[in-house]
Amino acid sequence: MLTMIAALKRLGRDQRGVSIVETALWLPLVAMAGLGGLEYTNFVLANQKLERIASVSADTIARNTIAPSENSFKDVFKAVDQLDAPFDVKEYGRVILTGVIGVNQDGEIVNKVVWQRCTGKKTTIVSQIGAEWTQTDDFGEGPDVTLPNNVVLQQNQMVVVAEVGFEYKPLINVANIRNRASDGIIRQRSMFVTRGQAIPNITPVAGVVPSRC
Repeated sequence: MLTMIAALKRLGRDQRGVSIVETALWLPLVAMAGLGGLEYTNFVLANQKLERIASVSADTIARNTIAPSENSFKDVFKAVDQLDAPFDVKEYGRVILTGVIGVNQDGEIVNKVVWQRCTGKKTTIVSQIGAEWTQTDDFGEGPDVTLPNNVVLQQNQMVVVAEVGFEYKPLINVANIRNRASDGIIRQRSMFVTRGQAIPNITPVAGVVPSRC
């Protein structure tokens, strides 16, 4: 009995292996926090990239003081490849550029879509502003549309709205990112007033296929 008691006392004083047990307890927590931080950083970066694409795209077209050509949109969409790295927006997303103008109808100013151009393979991502009216040549016959923050334009005032949607795929499924949409699509948009007069028309270019939505 005395031998057993002495052995138990020695065991109680023995600190060997304590650090291993402690490491086994906190290592999963540290790993989880590290991976979660990596995922959150990647998500923030994706949002920043989309915000940049939307801002540059809308601003570039809005700077035109004359009607932009189809090549103007082609050039803007080419720039997306330079702005989205390491994310492939054209493969897993959609960029939508929409021209909206204020029109006087029966004494009331309403917003109308005058044109719309898109790029990207994710065609299930559609504009939250509205679609281009194609049933007749008069865009005024199209439906009224609502701009962000319920902005109502003045008569003949025009804005260019860029909407960018991207199917975000987490690097590691450990982070609970609350700002991520339920459908997995993250979205950013930007709106700029045209610098000069309204540009309700797009100049066609021979041999260039319009980037219609």
